[in-house]
Amino acid sequence: MCLWTALAGPVQAGEIRGWVRLAGPRPPEEFQQVFKHREFCGERMPSERVRIGSDGGIADVLVTLEDVPLSGRSPAPKTAVLDNRACRFVPRVQVVPPGSRLDVRNSDPILHTVHAYLGSETIFHLALPVSRQRVWAVLDRPGLTRVECDVGHTWMRAYILVRDDAFAAVTGPDGAFHLSGVPAGTFRLHAWHETLGTQEVSVTIAAGGPTSTTLSYGAPSN
Repeated sequence: MCLWTALAGPVQAGEIRGWVRLAGPRPPEEFQQVFKHREFCGERMPSERVRIGSDGGIADVLVTLEDVPLSGRSPAPKTAVLDNRACRFVPRVQVVPPGSRLDVRNSDPILHTVHAYLGSETIFHLALPVSRQRVWAVLDRPGLTRVECDVGHTWMRAYILVRDDAFAAVTGPDGAFHLSGVPAGTFRLHAWHETLGTQEVSVTIAAGGPTSTTLSYGAPSN
């Protein structure tokens, strides 16, 4: 007599494909006055505090999946870029693992500074007075780092989330985001935006398949 034993294969991870959208009418475009280096930056800059696509998608939202069991593996450090370009920080929002190197560049022919804060604490403060200059720093402390240019460019902001798992993403210009390698289960999906604040929903992930979800924000109050 032959006995056949069915062996279970590896559990397949799921994924989340989602969108962050504006609920309600699109607000008018905002501009911020320029008082420093107007000969290069112009007299005013389009505000990047809220960027909304043509279909209502909201860009630059940090989306994180919370309460996911640790797998024992963390993403490897990488090299990320923060460019001072056309009197803006590019990109405005990004996610990196701890220990990543941040290459800071100045693509403009004017002085910029890169003043990075973790909460109220300065973690590095770099000056780039020369066009095409490059400096670097290591981001080894988890949390949300806020970056400012403090030479009178008050509109220049950037945010870098240092996080030791792979369950974080930034929405693109259309408000879309994607998280892969997610174990099956029910978790909290958290969204953070510099102006609009936070939103949170519960999501249930099925093994081996995609889960779709949408988070919505109301229009900014000011």
